[in-house]
Amino acid sequence: MNALPYAVFSGLFNVNPQTLDGPYRQPSKVRADKNNWSPTLGIAWSPSFKDGFLGTIFGDKKSAIRTGYQIGYDTFFNNIFSNAATPVPNLISTTANSVASAAAPRGLANLSRALPTQSRLPLPIDSQTLTYGDLAAPYTQRWSFGVQRELKGQMIADVSYVGTRGMRLFINEDLNPLVPFNLRRVYTNVNPLVANQLTPRLDPLQGPRLTRTNGGNSVYHGLQSSLNRRFSKGLMANLSYTWSKNIDNSSEIFGVANVGLPQQSAIPSLFGGLRNERALSHFDRAHRFVATFLYELPFGKHQNGFLKHVLEGWQVTGLWSFESGVPLTVTNGVDADGLGGSLDRPDYNPSGRRGTRAVSCITAPNGFCDPDNNNRPANLTETMYIQVPTFTGNDPKRTGNLGRGTLRSPGQKNLDATLAKTFSLTERFKLNLRGEFFNLFNTPQYGTINVSPFTANVPTTINSNVATAPAGRFLAPQFADGGGRIVRYQLRLTF
Repeated sequence: MNALPYAVFSGLFNVNPQTLDGPYRQPSKVRADKNNWSPTLGIAWSPSFKDGFLGTIFGDKKSAIRTGYQIGYDTFFNNIFSNAATPVPNLISTTANSVASAAAPRGLANLSRALPTQSRLPLPIDSQTLTYGDLAAPYTQRWSFGVQRELKGQMIADVSYVGTRGMRLFINEDLNPLVPFNLRRVYTNVNPLVANQLTPRLDPLQGPRLTRTNGGNSVYHGLQSSLNRRFSKGLMANLSYTWSKNIDNSSEIFGVANVGLPQQSAIPSLFGGLRNERALSHFDRAHRFVATFLYELPFGKHQNGFLKHVLEGWQVTGLWSFESGVPLTVTNGVDADGLGGSLDRPDYNPSGRRGTRAVSCITAPNGFCDPDNNNRPANLTETMYIQVPTFTGNDPKRTGNLGRGTLRSPGQKNLDATLAKTFSLTERFKLNLRGEFFNLFNTPQYGTINVSPFTANVPTTINSNVATAPAGRFLAPQFADGGGRIVRYQLRLTF
């Protein structure tokens, strides 16, 4: 254990086992970050070519060529500090249980006298949420090169390459993880106050140490193109297409369970886990096409009287989108390597049937069952995802061979549209009629949140847990469907 980069900071092994004195009793502090230099450089050129090949391509002042580079800084999330301010030693909770019984039907008598008048002393086994002492503002390097060209028919075309690199991004690291017995420090002559409460962690004298650090990083490369038609003759439209790749080692600092984002790496960072997490970001969408339009319907222009009043002035707007699916990480579901948690990865069999799994069991001759086939013995040569059994014993075992973000959910395709008209009743009073159509063609919306307030809450991520996914739901996208077509009408009177 001679390669623990945060050992001194987190106070590991720095607690006196007899006096229980140590860094954990000191508030978490962050040193001032005073070197955030943020330069921006941009160059734009509008060439003038009146004839020839270059004149055809660029025109005479009809194009703009732009390039630039920028460094920008993020700010601290408010709850990074609020989370660190609430645990021990800043806040220590004490409970007084009041339980009703036949002898005391109203619970504990004189409850107010049972409440403590002062807090207990903090203990090293208390859980803590900390911040790294040198926590700094994350920064992003951004560079781009693009060409914009004015075309006939009120059209503008734009093609750009955009690159972004995120540095020192905020992540969570477990700096006192659960470990097998042979990786724990052995204490003798421990203070009786905590002797019976030692935790099975790297430093068993201390509790969990969830720490906000700058261990995250990301990189993005994208080819972004668009064709825009200015509003003319009742029509405005925009077409855009992006081909990109986004890679990181952590996509969210706090973790979001309902979209499948864990709070920490599968293997604790002290054991090289962040290096293993580098893969497709949760936000990666390899392909994305979007079309937006606004069209004033031509009806009623040549009518008079009542028909003109009813038919003229209708507008149709729409947003049509197609995009690649969300990267998914298949998890083991049980602690296989003895380093805590259930985020370990299973073994991956590339020749197995897509979407099949095998879990450890004692009823099958080979020790593996298929939970999606009435727990019959699993054929491991035909199974794609194989659970690594739960860790037992003292020696650390391995996690599976599967990486992070190796699977994608089905792609998204959706059309939202609006039909609207404003009636002028008088000079002062106007009546707006509006119909909104979400998912007009009623296509499956896997992994999205239903926009209807009347729909029951459903998972927004596909269940990718080998050990715990219910039968028939492992990697089944239909159980994370964001809902079908929704139509809303609005009638508004303005004056």
